[in-house]
Amino acid sequence: MDGARRWAAVTALAVGIFVLVTIEELPIGVLSVMAPDLGVSEGVAGLAVTVPGILAGVVALLTPVIVRGMDRRLVPVIAMASVVVSCVLSVVAPTFAVLLIARLFAGISIGLYWAVMAIVALGQVPREQAARALTLAFGGAGAALVLGVPVGAWIGTHLGWRSAFAVVGAAAAVVTVLLLVLVRPVRTESRVTPQMMLAAARHRGVRYALAFAVLVVVAQFITYAYISPILLERGEVPVTRVGGMLLAYGIAGLIGNFAVAPLLRRSAAIGVLVVSTGIGAGLLAVLVLMRGPVSALLVMLVWGLFVGAVSVTVQAFVNSQASEVIEEGTALNSAVFNAAIASGALIGGVLLEGAGQTAVILTSTVMVIAGVLVAVHYLRTTPAQRATA
Repeated sequence: MDGARRWAAVTALAVGIFVLVTIEELPIGVLSVMAPDLGVSEGVAGLAVTVPGILAGVVALLTPVIVRGMDRRLVPVIAMASVVVSCVLSVVAPTFAVLLIARLFAGISIGLYWAVMAIVALGQVPREQAARALTLAFGGAGAALVLGVPVGAWIGTHLGWRSAFAVVGAAAAVVTVLLLVLVRPVRTESRVTPQMMLAAARHRGVRYALAFAVLVVVAQFITYAYISPILLERGEVPVTRVGGMLLAYGIAGLIGNFAVAPLLRRSAAIGVLVVSTGIGAGLLAVLVLMRGPVSALLVMLVWGLFVGAVSVTVQAFVNSQASEVIEEGTALNSAVFNAAIASGALIGGVLLEGAGQTAVILTSTVMVIAGVLVAVHYLRTTPAQRATA
């Protein structure tokens, strides 16, 4: 029974990530209906992704210092409560300015949750089951791409974007209760200080993980934040079928999240290289192959397969290559990861408004290629035993 509760707790954390990824990326799925309703352009509406991402990065960076001796399991609970507040405000938002205020609460929740989720998940299981626990916990992110974002997009296009936020808010309330009931207390002996965070930032493994996040995640969201208009224009996909396309993308992402586990057990560093290369191939396919609904579907499947593995891969890289500073490294990774999502959406919006979709996708592709080169350099300059740790 004890073992069953442990895995139920990890599953609850995965459901929490499901809700977090859904609320973070929900504006992407409803962008084409939300923007005109609030009287703003699609590029400006992208701020609904950028604003919470920037705040999430700051919150994630500060979380280990702020929580200090607090039971880490309470942090996800607070995060879920913040999601509820964000969704309620989003449902009643009369203007885009009010919506951005609502998205601030989303940013707080994202930053808090991502900063401690891996630590709390690992605290639920024996050390030898760590890789399995991380894969399951991060599987919630892939599941959100499969169900959360596409279902949100479907609700948004058929019942209104406010209804999509209402559904996510209700789910967050349920998850809050599950976390309180199922997750065991998790405390750390040492209290993280700002000096420890700075020291962790200088650790070689952490530095490379942050470089991957900056290059690959920014590149991913420069394009993905505006995938709805890209599918409509380049893919010639009817607006009512955008949700289906995102569903296919998400199914591929969920498969990728679990399929990468054997590779990560062998070498997280090689995993980063494989996943980065796959994302680059997917973006290149968006640029040169997406020319109708059929090709759009195939491209979304290939692209999603690798994108679905990126979160667990980078976290596994931190765990294996910076194990001596895992809590600080996890927080730094979370901060940069979320700031990268925000930055990608912001850069993509500027490019979309000023230069069009081709410039958006081309910029993403070039940045991912740079990320692949960084991964190659890490592997070439790291002893084989360390790279496969």
